[in-house]
Amino acid sequence: MARSIRKINGMVWLRRCIQTLCLLLFFYLFLQTAYHPINRTGGPVAFFFELDPLVLLAIWLAGAAIPLALFLSLGTLGVSVLFGRWFCGWICPFGTLHQMMTQLRGGSLKSRLKRAAYSPRQRWKYLVLIGLLAGTLTGLNLIGWFDPFSLLYRSLATAVFPALNSGSHALFAWLYEGDPGVGSVKITSVSEPVYEVLRKYLLVEEPPQYTWGILIGILFVGLLALNLWRNRFWCRYVCPLGALLGLVGKNPILRLKKDNDACNDCRICVAACPAGANPDGPSDRSDAWKPAECFFCWNCEAVCPKQALSFEFAVPSRGNP
Repeated sequence: MARSIRKINGMVWLRRCIQTLCLLLFFYLFLQTAYHPINRTGGPVAFFFELDPLVLLAIWLAGAAIPLALFLSLGTLGVSVLFGRWFCGWICPFGTLHQMMTQLRGGSLKSRLKRAAYSPRQRWKYLVLIGLLAGTLTGLNLIGWFDPFSLLYRSLATAVFPALNSGSHALFAWLYEGDPGVGSVKITSVSEPVYEVLRKYLLVEEPPQYTWGILIGILFVGLLALNLWRNRFWCRYVCPLGALLGLVGKNPILRLKKDNDACNDCRICVAACPAGANPDGPSDRSDAWKPAECFFCWNCEAVCPKQALSFEFAVPSRGNP
């Protein structure tokens, strides 16, 4: 039993490590687009967009020429057909930020169940996807405002980074002018070398100002704050990319299996599920596990005290939902 628990927790920690690496990679590639004093701006800054099949679909529907690199996103679709909506749980940096905010919530099991359980409103994201695709066909391309990578990039570029940049300059200027310290030990002996490193690799001297930066920043913070109300609110209710991946991955070969005899109906797995995927649903009922919603995060399997849940490979069929 202990050996099995270590294996399960290993999958959870593997997923967390990959999520963290992808988030840090996105931040790194974002910073490569900033203007530094030595004008170093190289790097594959479009990498995550090239993995995004929603971008490929939008360009195709708009009748524009498709960049060759965007065909990488077909790999995302192909893997999603076989393994479900894994991209949202393992790769997407915007999803990782929402997951981190969700983890800040506490409360009783009852309150966590209320926030985590499946809701029919999760179908809204499919309506968002249909509306965006219909708009693209008529020449109104709003996908760039709802695509998670575009939204995250725009929020960082127009609100978060300019605010951090200006705040950092103001802080270090205050430290330099005030030169606080204790006796002969001055804080500038530490702050100035740190400031020089930041100026060389991170901060910019004259950051661009964006008219809508404050509004976009408020929207970005608001979206993250909604995770304190419902688990991964954006991913479950709004995200068009998640809707697309959920549609193509609704019958994956990697499936959640439940041992009905071992289950004691504690519903701890439901409270741990960030996707509202009904991990406790019996396979012979209409409220069964919902693979189109599942992020394949392994949380449900890891927290089950009775070892009643497991992910297994199986061919989808009428008798194997």
